[in-house]
Amino acid sequence: MYSNVVSGPIVSFLFLFQLFLLPAAKAQEPPISAFTDPAKTIHMGKEWESRSIIHERQAEKADLSVVLDQHLYPALLPLIEEFSKKNNLKVAILSGTCGISAGKLREKKADMAGFCCPAGETDRLPGLSFHTIGIGSLALLINRVNPLNNLPLKSARDIFRGRINHWKVFGKDIPSGTGDEIIRPIGRLHCKARPGHWRLILDNEELFSARLHEVSTIPDMIAGIERKQGAIGYEVLWMVEKYKKGNKIKILSIDGYSPYDKEALVAGKYPFYRTLNITTWTSESAKNIEADKLADYLIRNAQRIDPRYGIIPVQKLRKAGWKFIGNELTGERD
Repeated sequence: MYSNVVSGPIVSFLFLFQLFLLPAAKAQEPPISAFTDPAKTIHMGKEWESRSIIHERQAEKADLSVVLDQHLYPALLPLIEEFSKKNNLKVAILSGTCGISAGKLREKKADMAGFCCPAGETDRLPGLSFHTIGIGSLALLINRVNPLNNLPLKSARDIFRGRINHWKVFGKDIPSGTGDEIIRPIGRLHCKARPGHWRLILDNEELFSARLHEVSTIPDMIAGIERKQGAIGYEVLWMVEKYKKGNKIKILSIDGYSPYDKEALVAGKYPFYRTLNITTWTSESAKNIEADKLADYLIRNAQRIDPRYGIIPVQKLRKAGWKFIGNELTGERD
């Protein structure tokens, strides 16, 4: 729910078993695409385009109504607090998900929204601009008892495809003797309409193994890996730290590169990441100059975001040759 509106500092408000090495269902595998084309927008009609932003009741007295996904909300909150105090503005913030952000924008109830995924084609509303704050590693996770520390990228993808179903393929035995030497993949296939994130592992949910155990929340993902000694899943690093219980999670390297290695991610050597974006309106009916100022402030100060959130700021990506159109990240470095 919305935090209180404030002036100055902001107040926060069992899966199907297959026989050993049973082949995965065949599916045509398209090339993985991490971004959509900013030039393409969806049709919403003249009546929709002429609407102004109408704040919801909890935000009706605010200068700005902002909705942020669960990654950007804690990461950007201190900077937004600074901005509101410096400019004597009242800001109402809602902590949600990418889906909630998309819904509030479509309903024209938010001056700014935040996403932990790149924009999907259906997110590209007329008069809406995306601005990238940075990227953050998406880590592959296994249970601590598993002796494996590194996976080749192809093997990681083959595990989630269902082509590799046993940890013995890697010459490693889980010592428990409980049957958990069988690989038990866990997936959270959220935001299916948006590129990037888990779709950098496999681009389409149809490509994942029939043995994939789907979960709907991050705590369920973490808990599943902690409970199942043969499990493998994925999540961003700071969410692992937030939801893990004790020391039962191990972070895997890919082709020798750790998700903690930000230089490897920037150089394109570590392959899995989230893209973190905020939005503003450019159309006259919806534009809010204070939202434009806030977006600029957040981008300029992205390097000051608390390191625990694992965000590589946009400035570093530009310097390394990642591709942008305006303020939006639209491609990896060559």
